[in-house]
Amino acid sequence: MPGQGASRTAARPARLRLAAWAAAGCALAAVPGTADEAEFGQLVAEEGAEETFYACTACHSEMIIAQQGKTRAGWADLLDWMVEEQGMAELDPAERDVILDYLAAHYNTDRPNFPRR
Repeated sequence: MPGQGASRTAARPARLRLAAWAAAGCALAAVPGTADEAEFGQLVAEEGAEETFYACTACHSEMIIAQQGKTRAGWADLLDWMVEEQGMAELDPAERDVILDYLAAHYNTDRPNFPRR
């Protein structure tokens, strides 16, 4: 039947279309010096990316991180707010330091890594 292929595509669940688009997009978006798209999303692949990714993306996308631009003190205040007001589990002090060092280096007020090109 004419147009049958189009109706099959339209009937395909949106999540499957999105997954296919995301898979293709991740391969195209890979940039040297950034985290493995499948592993840490948009985060810069440097020391602290893994800890930051797993501590933060339990509640929100890594893009929320990448869009911010804060000093180390600003990031520390934001982590305190998340623990006190949003129910985030308190971080081990050593892990917190790694995450704060990472955020201050890669997502500071000059936002050197956003938008990523």
